[in-house]
Amino acid sequence: MTMNSRIPRELSEALSTGMGFSLLLKGEPGTGKTMLAFEILDEFGSDNAVYLSTRVSLPALYGQFPWLEERTGFSVVDATKLYISTKAFPKPRSFADLLHAKVEEAGKPATLVIDSWEAIITGGKDEKKEVLEAAITDLARYYATEYKMNLILISETTGTTPLDYLVDGIVELGRMTVDYRRGREMVLKKLRGIRIDQHQYGFTLDGGRFRTFGPFERRRVEKSRRVEPVPHTATHISTGVKEIDKILGGGLSKGSTAMVEYGDDLSLLGYQSIIAHMIINCVQQGIHCVKVPSSGWDERRLRRGILPFVKEEDYQKYFTVFEIRGEKKEVRDNVKVLEGVILSEEFQVFREYISQLKPPVMVIIGTDWLEYQYRLKALGNFEEALEIFAYWIMELREAGNVAVFAMPSGGILGEGLGHMVTTRFKLTVLDRSVILYCNRPDTKLHCLENVITEDTLRLKLTPFV
Repeated sequence: MTMNSRIPRELSEALSTGMGFSLLLKGEPGTGKTMLAFEILDEFGSDNAVYLSTRVSLPALYGQFPWLEERTGFSVVDATKLYISTKAFPKPRSFADLLHAKVEEAGKPATLVIDSWEAIITGGKDEKKEVLEAAITDLARYYATEYKMNLILISETTGTTPLDYLVDGIVELGRMTVDYRRGREMVLKKLRGIRIDQHQYGFTLDGGRFRTFGPFERRRVEKSRRVEPVPHTATHISTGVKEIDKILGGGLSKGSTAMVEYGDDLSLLGYQSIIAHMIINCVQQGIHCVKVPSSGWDERRLRRGILPFVKEEDYQKYFTVFEIRGEKKEVRDNVKVLEGVILSEEFQVFREYISQLKPPVMVIIGTDWLEYQYRLKALGNFEEALEIFAYWIMELREAGNVAVFAMPSGGILGEGLGHMVTTRFKLTVLDRSVILYCNRPDTKLHCLENVITEDTLRLKLTPFV
């Protein structure tokens, strides 16, 4: 998507050529077609846009979408008042003639929306559907040629119709589900003259506005940026993301445990962003954070991702990394080394270190690295690991600390730990966007986004509505 645009880049490009574009918006009732049309009017309607409605009056529109009142150069035409019988005139006046007159009155609008196409072509009682459809289609071509106007047609029909072959573009909106939770998805079926790099996008109607979700953006750490701290409370440790804290009832409650399950694709980037914000938020506020990295990570790599956002002295004081490797040499004061031989003995070292820190302590464990290093798939090792964690979770609860287990999909510890933890996050991917939801507590789908500016970095969570 382009900067500040609520619709996909491909659609923005099609509507901003300045040559006129006819677009058909299709989908079942309630899928968000009208709201998408309003976003198009807002972004591309210039100072003169017309919304031709067969269903909703202007007061009703303002009641449902208050932000429209702030939009200047926007006019609504009640299409039902244009249905004047041709028998009332000595010389017949067709609906197309009346529509043309209204558009002329509007002063050559930049965008015209007809909502809905079916109601228009069936509303003229004295005119045949085929004749009316052809007349309005001819008008569309005329407007595009003479006015360079964008024409948006809204249709309740999802199947293929003759109109599909006449318009320049087709976008279909629909509903979908992820783990029985409802989401929304748009499909760019045709955009004449435009290269479609991504043909499907998730979207939301949150806050009464249409907005598509673009591809998940990687965190940029090539320069220092400000990450605003999110305060902890007397009962909860903040995740560093206000929206995640909200769906959890205030954050991660002291003494609780959480599991974050992710795949091996874009959802891994989403997990890394969440964990980074947890660490940054704790370090900024003087809360100790202890981490066993996931596979492929060590303190050096973590340092590159965290240090641009916190003071180095705070990083050294409040962030400790336990690396599992054969070499015992510690290259930095905040690195501890475990050999990866006997889990029961080495986890005891880990527990004792945490017990010496002032609570609450945020503990983050990459379970896949434990599985590899301690060979938990071997007979007896898995059961021993679950027993160790069960006792430690009780200890952690009494101390008021918080633990987060990072779990790749299909990890062998998943089922066992899943029954022990307080909170279960799930990260998945929809159309190159990262989707988050909780199974405990049960939540709706949300889109996870990195919001990156020149000066700040923020992780944002937006619900599918």
